[in-house]
Amino acid sequence: MLIEYSTQQLMAINFESPFQQVLQQQRPLLKSLNKAKKWQLWLSDRPMLKRSWVNTAGLDKNKVIHLTNLNNENLISTIEKALQCKTCSYVVACINNLNEQDKVRLQHAVSLSDTCLLLVHDEQSEQSIQYH
Repeated sequence: MLIEYSTQQLMAINFESPFQQVLQQQRPLLKSLNKAKKWQLWLSDRPMLKRSWVNTAGLDKNKVIHLTNLNNENLISTIEKALQCKTCSYVVACINNLNEQDKVRLQHAVSLSDTCLLLVHDEQSEQSIQYH
């Protein structure tokens, strides 16, 4: 996490990856889900989760699994399978382009599971927000 700009009224924070942002902003939720004796699955198209972030968040690193190099189609299928197996306390997936069919598939899979699903958007290719 890098603080790009700071004043008394405004602090702009630049996270290294969407996963770092999830670990920072959803820490209480993730810590409560960390108590279950289940896996914690992180899915993305490229490496974007650092072990030091997991440690700082207070999560059990032995339960955390990070699968990378998944294209969109494989990512949706992997999420569905993880939700169906019910062996994860939560799944965090970084996905940019969800079509309506994929949304329906994921909504159906979530409705049949007791696993928490967090979808995050990777804005790496988009312009950063400028504050004036």
